[in-house]
Amino acid sequence: MRFFGPGSNIRTDTHWREASFSPVQIMETGIMIRISKAARPGSSGRQTPTQDANQKGQASIEFLLTFGFAIGFTLLFVSLAINMTRGYLVHYANFMASRTFLSHDTAGTGAVEQSLNAAQTRARQVFRSYPLGAFEIEAEFRVNKPLATSSLMSGTTATFRERMTPFSLVGGTNEATLHSESFLTKEPVRLQCLLSVCRAMGITNCNSVVDVTVFDNGC
Repeated sequence: MRFFGPGSNIRTDTHWREASFSPVQIMETGIMIRISKAARPGSSGRQTPTQDANQKGQASIEFLLTFGFAIGFTLLFVSLAINMTRGYLVHYANFMASRTFLSHDTAGTGAVEQSLNAAQTRARQVFRSYPLGAFEIEAEFRVNKPLATSSLMSGTTATFRERMTPFSLVGGTNEATLHSESFLTKEPVRLQCLLSVCRAMGITNCNSVVDVTVFDNGC
């Protein structure tokens, strides 16, 4: 408490302090105090843009995700390429067997069916000579003889099953049935030519004929 002379105003220290600041200065001071509290680390205010978030390990995670997707995509195409290669191998073996069936002839005079059976046996031997088992291919091989079916559909066929992809999530649980067809037909065996020439010469009993002078293998 301070005392002054007569007629003077009596002011306490508190009144003197309040009178030393204007209302505008008091408001500015309060605003500055709130701003300083918000800028303190760990305060309840919002994070300032100058503070960087912890991003350690983000590049590693992105690399692992991208690398896994790229490896899976590559393996998918490699699997499809291997399936196509195995299919071409089966088709090549089937084509070579069909060529054998086309041209093979025993030149026998017993019966036409015997020559066709011999050509069928030889075609199976040619198909089995290719090591399809080394590639885990189990193909079913068939020969269509011209006497049993149409001459245009005579030849050889091979059927096998393959998984489309090695991944169970991308069609790996289902197997596709693949067909290889080689309808090269069958050239007439020598006995067929002999009988046709025999009939053309007017011989009535051609089944017991042993030889015919006029012979054309391109009958």
